[in-house]
Amino acid sequence: MLKESPEVEETPPLSASITPQESAGIQETELVAPPEAEISASSEVGARPKKDSDGKYLYCVAEGSERISLGKIGIEGNEVYTIPYKDLCAVVHNCPAQPYKSEDNEVVKSWIMAHQKVVDIAWEKFGTVLPLGFDTIIQGNEDTDPDENMKNWLREDYESLKEKMEKVRGKEEYGVQVFWDPKVIAHKIVQRNEEIQKLEKEMKSKPKGAAYMYKQKLERAIKKEMEAKADQYFKGFYNQTKKHVDDLRVEKTKEIDKDKQMLMNLSCLVRKDKSKELGEELEKINKMEGFSVRFTGPWPPYSFT
Repeated sequence: MLKESPEVEETPPLSASITPQESAGIQETELVAPPEAEISASSEVGARPKKDSDGKYLYCVAEGSERISLGKIGIEGNEVYTIPYKDLCAVVHNCPAQPYKSEDNEVVKSWIMAHQKVVDIAWEKFGTVLPLGFDTIIQGNEDTDPDENMKNWLREDYESLKEKMEKVRGKEEYGVQVFWDPKVIAHKIVQRNEEIQKLEKEMKSKPKGAAYMYKQKLERAIKKEMEAKADQYFKGFYNQTKKHVDDLRVEKTKEIDKDKQMLMNLSCLVRKDKSKELGEELEKINKMEGFSVRFTGPWPPYSFT
């Protein structure tokens, strides 16, 4: 059976997020912070202010009704704790009301990995979470401190957040990527397509100048057939996968190398008791000549909240 990839360093997509303004296996996934305009952490602010408690950095929303500390596990070692409202709670740390920015990519990566770690720990502790994108910050204003603003958001969007909780309860996110070897696929096409075989024979019988023209014609014919096969295989693999998931999203494919091309890239929301069935279905694809599958996860449902 095809099992989910053991590469635990793989990072799930952090760009998917809920925001108070809106409603309340694989190459390494590109880490993208959500636009600063999504949350009130304005880019007009200059240097990070000295006061470290005029904002709340929001990791996720979880099911919980108590104010508890999760320890100093946050970005830059900040203490992470919960702000409850009814049976929901925001998982936060205190911070200046300004985005985390650095010219050092390694520093930014460490922040994002810390964000992911907190969401993972909250997921394990509370069971159901709605992850927020990296750098989601709630600030206070002249009349309301950030703690109260956070509670106001939870109160105002309570019903919407509860609906999202129900959607992802008992489910996990997985990445499914299907690759093919273009040389193997092209060879199979030549073997099975009579018109292409005829062109190949004619090319070999022609003098050098004419043979070059036939070669170009042959390459165009093979390319056209491969494009048709790619569409055919994508639809087939998509439907095979869809049978075993609650929801899925088609993500952008990425360039790998000349010997391997990504044909399909999906984010899948899967019930915990259905991941084995999905793995078995993907194993059928993985055994096909010229194809391979990468199956990664489980993660909190970043892409579905």
